[in-house]
Amino acid sequence: MLDINGQTYFNDELSAEEIDFMCGMYYLHTNDRNVEIVSWWPRPQAWAASGLNVGFWSS
Repeated sequence: MLDINGQTYFNDELSAEEIDFMCGMYYLHTNDRNVEIVSWWPRPQAWAASGLNVGFWSS
């Protein structure tokens, strides 16, 4: 929330760090000295590209 000249503004976007935290992202060090980025839940880009994103919540 920002207060500028008596006006209140809300930032309704999450930062990349907040999204990564909510998805449970972490770095996995492999045996060949590479690092993989993995997460417990799909990151937004992967979710949007999957066939599981139908665009609405089911009831």
